Amino acid sequence: MLIAKLYSTVDSDEMIHVLNEIAEIRDPIFLYPLYETYKKNKNSHISHYFITTLNELDSNDVIQIAFEIGENPETKDVDRNYILEIFNKRKIYEQRAIDIAVVSLQAFISSKDTNEFDLYAILFYLENAGALSKIESELQVIFTNDKFNINSREYAFEKWLKIDPKRNLQSIIDNFSTIKQNDKLEYLIAKVISKWQGPKTEELKKIIEENGNIRAKNIIMRAREKDEEKKQKDIAEKQQAVQRQYSNADLVEKIIILREKINDKSKSKSKSNEHIGFSIFPQNEAIFLQLKTANDHATLIKACVGLRDIIQNLNDELGNHGLSIDEIKKLLPDTAEGDFNKSINKLFLFLHSKKFKIDSSVFELRELNQLVGLLGAHPVGEKDKLIKKLEIAKLDEAYREEEWATIHQ
Repeated sequence: MLIAKLYSTVDSDEMIHVLNEIAEIRDPIFLYPLYETYKKNKNSHISHYFITTLNELDSNDVIQIAFEIGENPETKDVDRNYILEIFNKRKIYEQRAIDIAVVSLQAFISSKDTNEFDLYAILFYLENAGALSKIESELQVIFTNDKFNINSREYAFEKWLKIDPKRNLQSIIDNFSTIKQNDKLEYLIAKVISKWQGPKTEELKKIIEENGNIRAKNIIMRAREKDEEKKQKDIAEKQQAVQRQYSNADLVEKIIILREKINDKSKSKSKSNEHIGFSIFPQNEAIFLQLKTANDHATLIKACVGLRDIIQNLNDELGNHGLSIDEIKKLLPDTAEGDFNKSINKLFLFLHSKKFKIDSSVFELRELNQLVGLLGAHPVGEKDKLIKKLEIAKLDEAYREEEWATIHQ
């Protein structure tokens, strides 16, 4: 059906529709009917549609037909350019195909009405084929000639530089006094090299800054400003990343200072606390492991295991409270006897024995210890208990939203 339509269709829009259907099917059966129909339409304004459809077919014979079309002197320039896409797609970089591309480039140079997109297609193929060095003189013709638009000239100049950057940059440097007489040429050179890096490039940039015309100077100066802005932005982003990673630093510092103040008070011989006489909190460098903010669940679990150790690491002398079992049971009626010697219980009992007015939460250390224990030591079990503790701490929403950093802090 489609083959019959291919041969019978006269209307251009209808033919494009048929070609699109063939391109979607990609069946090699359409190959030769497509080629025959192309020959009949090669002078029409839609001839290149036949080439793009040919490129979609799954057949090794596509390459042979591409060569026949590309080497035919009657082939339109635009069709020959589309043939290069067939070669590129199949990585055909033999001399025969390169010769077709060179013919396309020469046709571009000779054309009265040029389009940079044609040049992009031609040079894209030749660069992939490793053949830029074979068209060095043609590239120079393009980027030095005002006949071509600025986009074509810039593109040609960039490809020319790539052939031998050191040599070609030196050539520009040596001839700069002549080049600067052509304001447009100097401008496009400045525009291209403003994006390049390297010793020779920097040498040329400096020459333009010191001796160039105002437009070229402005290009280089703007590029330097943008580079500096990017550098400062990168530095700022890195600093922000460090701050995000170590956003617990202020909290850790406050905790350390507070623990030191409590220790200083507990050791001093003032009238109010002369009955303590030792530090409650031993030195514990594990607290520095809390500097990095947890950014995932696994890291939060690890952090909570560390936090629990910090909370529970209290001075053993707290066990010297002198209270009897009966007294302890009255003070901790809901606590198992085997837990009487746990660190927070010892702290509570010691302070109570010294007549400090303190409730059983022990400044909420008990609740915090239970919460980090459920998050860290028991991350899977006792889920209901964990949720209740999180609700009390007003962290249940953060837990559901997986805001691990918020919970950690």
